[in-house]
Amino acid sequence: MYLFSFKQFAWHDRVFSSSLSIWKPGDLIQCWTDFLLNLWDEIAFPELIRTQFTPTSPCEVVYPKFFDQNFLALLHRMVYERYSTYNNVLKYFVSFEIPQLLAREEKAKWQNKKLKLDKVSIPLSESKQNLIIIPDNRSRENQLSDFFSQDFVMNLYSTDTQNRKDNNRREIKKSKTWIIVATQSEVFQPFNNLWTITFIDWYKWYYHNQQDPRYDISEVVKKTQELRKCEVINLENIGLIQ
Repeated sequence: MYLFSFKQFAWHDRVFSSSLSIWKPGDLIQCWTDFLLNLWDEIAFPELIRTQFTPTSPCEVVYPKFFDQNFLALLHRMVYERYSTYNNVLKYFVSFEIPQLLAREEKAKWQNKKLKLDKVSIPLSESKQNLIIIPDNRSRENQLSDFFSQDFVMNLYSTDTQNRKDNNRREIKKSKTWIIVATQSEVFQPFNNLWTITFIDWYKWYYHNQQDPRYDISEVVKKTQELRKCEVINLENIGLIQ
């Protein structure tokens, strides 16, 4: 196994060999103040690696699969094809300021993993998609703006340009977003792994489309639940997010 150190140099590069096998490919490991990326067993130019990794403090995985195997394969190929070093190539893949990067990652996460609406907690999945249906944009922009303005929330508007709508559909199809907020006209999306549908103020007349095609959004939700095996949560009289 080979480890790249973001702090220590090992001869001409920052790569150490290691006999340990407790970590998985792409794991980001912290050993005291140093961070290590597990490059795994096959790297470019292994004959140049002459330094053995000897931990002097307890080590732990702080970010499992920081690089997935495809990303690692590209990294190895770049080093090999360009006859370069991991120290030079990795700068194009990730910032070497790992503590700051991890802090930003942690801040971007929704730590509670629950949406609190009018003192009601809704469990949400970070690995699957969650659809929140609101009665109108006024609710989104006035009552719920603190939450729906977050970076991890995708807001769908009927007034979006076609280009924006196409991009949103592509991201939803590829599961690049995990919280989608929509009014009744924008719920027809190519969800990839839908887990929950939260239906806010479901009784309001806004949810009844009077134009062709005429439909009741609650019936659409029921059919979606049946087809996608997801959970539906109905909430009434929603106030501010706590």
